[in-house]
Amino acid sequence: MIGQIHADGLAKMAQDGEIVAVGAADPSEPSRAATARNCTFEYLTDDPRRVIEDPDVDAVMITSPTSTHRDLVLATVEAGKALLCEKPLAPSFAEVRELCGALEQAKGPAQVGFHSRFHPIVDQIRRLVQSAELGVPMGYTLRDDQYWPTGAVVPGHSSWRSDRAQAGGGALLEHSIHAADIVCWLFGPALRVSASTRSVFGFDVEDVAAVTVEHASGVVGTILSVFNGVRGREERRFEVFFERGALEATTDFIVGAAEDSYLVQRPDAAPERPDLDAMREEHFVALGLPRRDFVFYTYPADRQWVRCMQDGVPASPGFADALRAHELVDAAYRSASTRSTASV
Repeated sequence: MIGQIHADGLAKMAQDGEIVAVGAADPSEPSRAATARNCTFEYLTDDPRRVIEDPDVDAVMITSPTSTHRDLVLATVEAGKALLCEKPLAPSFAEVRELCGALEQAKGPAQVGFHSRFHPIVDQIRRLVQSAELGVPMGYTLRDDQYWPTGAVVPGHSSWRSDRAQAGGGALLEHSIHAADIVCWLFGPALRVSASTRSVFGFDVEDVAAVTVEHASGVVGTILSVFNGVRGREERRFEVFFERGALEATTDFIVGAAEDSYLVQRPDAAPERPDLDAMREEHFVALGLPRRDFVFYTYPADRQWVRCMQDGVPASPGFADALRAHELVDAAYRSASTRSTASV
């Protein structure tokens, strides 16, 4: 599914003359056909190494199930190609560390699919934190929920995410690694974590995780991650409290989603509710986006990766950023298993 979404972004960049879509690989013929409907590649294949080792390919985008990332990332690094790998990086933290170590030798920009960073509301929250205009951030609460992305809940959906051997974890790793990235991006690396998890649907990965995080900066916060049975639901609710103010925000992964909201409260002042359309347009102009006919924030993320290649500069968010997010999630899993606080 995410591969098809990225393919749509590649098609837009190909139409604008920014890239050439050379090859796409997937062992499943229906998946190859679905990808080809969104982007016209020069060829399709069932062998990913054909694409990775193709001398006409400068960059490789890895949007396959989590358990396949390790081998594909290492092969891409060995081939000396730029790469973008979807989150999470790997099912186990040991593999994540291995990949981050290998990326130190990468010859081109290496980006991770944390496209939530490209949401205008998340960008605005970061600006507010960095400006310190409301004082020091004190604490936060983040609720991150989504429908269960598995065939047992959504007919026709792929089911690997409910299998620990393939996914490595459930709602916290597969979905809320985005949330872990956001809070580390805003408040710095986690220092200590305390967590509890549940598996209500009966899969061998969690569908509920409650996490308390203490950041090295002193900021403390909570993350509630949920995979639920409400088909189509996907929402993140974020509240941040400062010395002299508070903000409330809701985001989705869709551009202009009905759920989007942003409110700032300052002392002795009426709540501020900025024009979200104007905020979004200002954000897209700052990113230099040439078009507006995209649905997901993967497009601006993917286009930045391409621009980094063209400009010869490091990509962001990179594998070091991903390591911070994975460190938080790994500590949460260790805490839940031992029923004690875990250090990062």
